[in-house]
Amino acid sequence: MERFIQNKAIVQSKIGEEVVMLDMDSGFYFGLNSVASVIWGLLEIEIGFEELINKLMAQFEVERSLCETDTKALLNQMLEKNIIRTVA
Repeated sequence: MERFIQNKAIVQSKIGEEVVMLDMDSGFYFGLNSVASVIWGLLEIEIGFEELINKLMAQFEVERSLCETDTKALLNQMLEKNIIRTVA
């Protein structure tokens, strides 16, 4: 099963509840809102999708289907931007 983890080459800084990041290789700069910042924090260590969803469900009041859909979309964006990587 696929697991996810932060790309440790990304330079990051926490500002309040949000995280701003810079990919030094591409020069791409981006920010994460408070919920995405929580997900980013959970990706500090290898984590599978189901485990990630379970942790988010315990922390936020949200329907599971919406949590899964939104989290999958965010993970895909993060993978496209090389913010995170997959671990087999």
